[in-house]
Amino acid sequence: NLSHTKINDFTKIIEKIRNYSTVPICIDTEGAQIRTGEFIGGSIYLEENQILKICRQSTLGNKQNFNLYPNGIIDHINIGDLIKIDFNAVLVQVIDKTKNYIRIRVLSRGLIGSNKAVSLDKNIYLPPLTKKDKKAISYARDLNIQHFALSFANCSNDVDKLISLVGKKKYIISKIESTDGLKNIENICLASDAILIDRGDLSRQVPIEKIPFLQQRIISSSRARDTEVFVATNLLE
Repeated sequence: NLSHTKINDFTKIIEKIRNYSTVPICIDTEGAQIRTGEFIGGSIYLEENQILKICRQSTLGNKQNFNLYPNGIIDHINIGDLIKIDFNAVLVQVIDKTKNYIRIRVLSRGLIGSNKAVSLDKNIYLPPLTKKDKKAISYARDLNIQHFALSFANCSNDVDKLISLVGKKKYIISKIESTDGLKNIENICLASDAILIDRGDLSRQVPIEKIPFLQQRIISSSRARDTEVFVATNLLE
């Protein structure tokens, strides 16, 4: 999982796994997602009406400021936008913006951790693969990795971009975890070897009570096109 693996550890982790197992290894990309940066102590607790900054550049987060990944994402965020952070229902609103940071007010308090998912109340374009993804894919090809999972697959073009980098005849799993992925599920199925329903991240974009119905719809679409389908994350919620 590239969202939780340092690129410098990538090769040695794969080599270690292969020393003990012949089970195929799948590279799970970071994909088109926003995440928090690193915090001192791993997390911070935000109080209601607290005001702090989200910086453009990477910084070790504390109760005064932190950053989002990828760097520069604040260019797409404007005053008045709502930002959901992590799974603990933390909600903040942008109240000011400069070139180097945005200032936010906490509307709903809670704990936020390092490298946690972030969602906005609007759609913005994010490339389907990060710089880190592309570097890892290059290493993976040298290591003869055959399985790749595309996080936040939004359309068939995203899948095609992954295939263009990993090469043909690789096993491609497209992860459905966004409303755009739902809208384009049929074409994504046709472009992929398998579909993975990420219930956790999907429930950040649609009401949780709709997840069972959407899950069944995705499964039906996948089976109708002879595409394998997996159900994953937050299964007991």
